[in-house]
Amino acid sequence: MRRPNLRRVRSPGYQRSAKRSPVRRKSVSEIAGEAAGEAAPRAHGDEEAPAGSNQTKRDRIARYEVTYGSDYGFEAVMVAARRRFILELLRSSRHDVIVEVGCGPDLLVDRAAAGGLRWSRWVIVEPAEGFAALAEDAARRHVGVTVVKAFVEDATAAVGSAAGHPADVVLCSSLLHEVDDERAVLEAMAQVLSASGRLHVNVPNATSLHRRLARAMGLIGDEHELTARNRALDQRRLYDLSSLVGLVRSAGFTIEASGGYFLKPFTHAQMETLEFLSDEMLAGLDVLGRELPDLAAEIYVNARVGS
Repeated sequence: MRRPNLRRVRSPGYQRSAKRSPVRRKSVSEIAGEAAGEAAPRAHGDEEAPAGSNQTKRDRIARYEVTYGSDYGFEAVMVAARRRFILELLRSSRHDVIVEVGCGPDLLVDRAAAGGLRWSRWVIVEPAEGFAALAEDAARRHVGVTVVKAFVEDATAAVGSAAGHPADVVLCSSLLHEVDDERAVLEAMAQVLSASGRLHVNVPNATSLHRRLARAMGLIGDEHELTARNRALDQRRLYDLSSLVGLVRSAGFTIEASGGYFLKPFTHAQMETLEFLSDEMLAGLDVLGRELPDLAAEIYVNARVGS
């Protein structure tokens, strides 16, 4: 059995940029760091941008890139689990026009192409400088890929124009818990989705096994309490399966399916230290998460617009 090396794993953006020579392309964190502020300080008397403003959102996404990309670690395993699940969904659905809201550094479109998936239009909506730069690279590698560098709630017209037709599938992967206005994001995605199309949303699970263990140990008072890792990643909230279903339904969607994947007994940092962990065990944990969604590390909803 092969044991994966998960310690101090950097995101694919680091890895790709490090291999290029003699002119090295900037990594995700370098691009993000330049955008983060690395911004000029405000002069005395200047007003701070109000919460939810575009400037505040840009500052937050730049900070997020730096934090998320610098030490991937066990997150690489979770990203792989998300990607597998989404690719299964795409293979079982009409996917001629795909809109992906937020892409991160490990690009789903690359994995989809490598797996033989074909599409007419794939629109990646990504406001983060470094992640968008990686997506733009992918758009040069794959036919039919377009990048809209914006927040989806501010760019529905641009997304619709890039897609050409209402989307068959809108993907919102590991994002909704991080945004300022979750309802605005859901409403924007509904606007670009076709009447017969499918929305897929996945997020971390507040009632996952490792969070229940933390509560049982007295490390947190409640499973929905934000941890230091949540705050470092600027995450706003946590959902359980019931609250995620309720939110999506309240935004005007009809739920087609919900569940979970990947059972994670311990935190990311603790999972990285398990010397005995093998690829076969990781595959088994993925299966267990699907069988026990309330305990799974991440949860999902598939939905369509209207009743």
